[in-house]
Amino acid sequence: MRCAALALVFLLPALAQESGRHLIQRVAGGFRYADGIAIEQTGSLLVADPPEDRILRIEFGRPVASARKPSGGAAGLAFDSKGRLVICESQARRVVRIEADGKLTVLADQFEGKPLNGPNDLAIRAGDHLYFTDPAFGSAQDQRQLPFHGVFHLSPKGELAVVYRSESRPAGIALSPDGRALYVAFADERLVRLFDVARSGAASNPRVLVAKTGSIPLGIRTDREGNLLIAAGDFLEIHSPKGVLIEKIRMPERAANLAVHPSTGEIYVAAKTALYLVARGAQAERQP
Repeated sequence: MRCAALALVFLLPALAQESGRHLIQRVAGGFRYADGIAIEQTGSLLVADPPEDRILRIEFGRPVASARKPSGGAAGLAFDSKGRLVICESQARRVVRIEADGKLTVLADQFEGKPLNGPNDLAIRAGDHLYFTDPAFGSAQDQRQLPFHGVFHLSPKGELAVVYRSESRPAGIALSPDGRALYVAFADERLVRLFDVARSGAASNPRVLVAKTGSIPLGIRTDREGNLLIAAGDFLEIHSPKGVLIEKIRMPERAANLAVHPSTGEIYVAAKTALYLVARGAQAERQP
């Protein structure tokens, strides 16, 4: 579907779906497969659509616009401390950064002399320590040269180190609010592993935190209280920092990825063909 066919859906009560104490609102539709989300300082949203090889910008009150096409099969998106967009280009098999002048810098495209599998999602800690997952999903499996699915750490100096080598494919990745813990969702095992993060940025001591999600876990983020928000099938699962399931929120479509607004705590969920806003508790009560 072409970008012009996308229609921004304003947040009207008639388009809202209540889910317990929450309000789920459709923000925009027309995606082939909505994936990574990044929130700009202006409040507008960048959303990756890998099958269409594009990144779209959603700015409330304006038509949806193309932010980047082609995009290397962009999946995971995040901004660093300088406001530069960092992208996991799953099809191009690399992690890149868009500089202030618009030029592209390749941050990582190989490890030990072999191409990456297909970077999927990323998280950036204070000081611009970057962590990303590198599974071989879909056709990437036939092209893979690395003998493992990896979780990587890229230091601010550009030093790439493997955090975890796995036979299971890692998908979503997130940091705790204080940056001392790293969480990785593993799609094949349907679980979440926790890693300790040292001041140097090195991640170690992997152990299972969430032993079983209700469906395949893809995107994962943390809220301001440190709870884990997991996009797992038809649900947004919320787990405590200790991995205890707090609740499951049914989504209108299968959830793939998500983002948490740093100021309001509202949750944006990329779910197949559309982007949704999930307002929880008191947030839902404040919605019109």
